[in-house]
Formats: sequence, C-alpha cells, structure tokens
Amino acid sequence: MHFLLDGLWQISPLTDLSIPQADIAFPAKLSSVLPGHLSEQDIDQQEWHLMHDIEVDQSMLDLAGVDLVIDGIDRYAEVRVGGVAVFDCDGSQYRYQKDIQPYLNLGKNRIEILFLEADDDFLIEEEVSVCHLGEPVNDEPIVSGIKRTPFLRLVRNVRLQHVVTEQIWHHGGGCELKVDVYYSTLKPGLVSTQIKYEGMMYTIPLDVRNDHVTAVFQLDAPRQAVIEQKTNQALSGQTELYVHLDGYHFTFNVALSETQSVSHYPL
Repeated sequence: MHFLLDGLWQISPLTDLSIPQADIAFPAKLSSVLPGHLSEQDIDQQEWHLMHDIEVDQSMLDLAGVDLVIDGIDRYAEVRVGGVAVFDCDGSQYRYQKDIQPYLNLGKNRIEILFLEADDDFLIEEEVSVCHLGEPVNDEPIVSGIKRTPFLRLVRNVRLQHVVTEQIWHHGGGCELKVDVYYSTLKPGLVSTQIKYEGMMYTIPLDVRNDHVTAVFQLDAPRQAVIEQKTNQALSGQTELYVHLDGYHFTFNVALSETQSVSHYPL
C-alpha cells in the first residue's frame, strides 16, 4: 500500500533568512505559500529547506522494503531521512525512488528535501540503487516545487522494477503484445502477478530464482493509436495495461502502432 506524505511540510529559507517560514502541502509550487513579492525567478535562485515528520511503527519496520517515491522535482535537491543524505534529485528525471527502510527508526522520523545549488558531487552517481525511471523532463523553465504528493511504497515481498512491452506485427494482420514484468524478490513467499490487457488476463506465479515473467497477448483486430510524426507520443487511441503485483495495482498506457516496437514504462 501507499503511505502518502500528504500532510504539511515546513518550508524555511536557506539563502534569505528574512523570508518567514511557512507550511505547504504537495503537489504545489513553493510560490503558493511564499510572500507575493517573490517572483518565480527569485525563488528558483534561492535555496530552501523542506521537512516533514512521520510516525513509524513496528509493522512498517518489519516490511521487506519501504521505498520513498518523489515525482516532479525540476531542480537539484538533496533528500535526507533522519538527518542522513540518502539520494539526490538532479532535475534530469521525473521520478526518483529509493528504499529508505535502513534509515528509519521506531517512532518519529524526519524526511527533509533541500532545494540547493547543483553540486558536482552527486549522491546519485555513488548510489546506483536509486531508481530514475520516469518521464523525460521538458525544456520549460524551472519552477521550484513538487508536482505530485511524495509517498512511501510499502513492499511486503516483491518490488516491481520495470515493465517492457514489445509489439510484434504480423504481415497477414493482427499483432502480439509481449509484456515482460521485471521484479526483485526481497522476502520469499507465495506471490503471483496478474497481467491484464484488452479483457485478457494472465495469473503467473513468481519464481524467486528469476527476475521477470512474460505474458503474450494475441490481438486479431488491434486498435492502433495515432502517433505524432517524428515523435513517439500518442495523440489518441491509447489502451491500458494492468499489472497487479504483491498488493499493488499499476496501470500503463500502451500505444499500439506499426511504427512502435519496444517500450519501457516507469512504475
């Protein structure tokens, strides 16, 4: 299940200490709670400290993993748990996540996000365990804030790593959609995954000795999507792929088109 970090975060200035502290709930821009005389450019040029406290019980500590997931940070940020810097967001990805269970203690725990000037010493270069799968970042100007409520993903046995689809089109008509679900087993157990597409569903037991399962969907009359020229972006006609794994439901948009082949999907 998800543990939403949807309460108030305290925001404090690190550059201009005359700016008063405030409370903010995400998703939001920092400007939404800061004094009106500060422009977006002013805010982007300063450093900020965000902190949020959570209560951790024994059931959370007994889980196989606790992933901190942060989406939509467009500028450099350092993330700390219990005063320890655990990973960096360098603005190049949409989603960042890392297992923070080793940094949690029973009782109150503090999560901090520091919007800082970019440093050459990125933690993400040292911590290869940080997952960076996500949507490509566009070229819009940086606006300090977080575009989605941060959350903890509580992992009981198995962590979904990523999903890969391959479209195999036949000359005589129709196509096959090959779906590979990659996972890592943190705690052995009787776990299966359900993969559903276009009314068809496979239930596949997971082998702890393996790292992925595969399902192939035969489509006699596939609905092709409209793909924007010179890009892989679907303008319309996307279909939905569902993956249920270890208590979690994930939905991915699939654009069927003879111009497409292999696609990788974030969590």
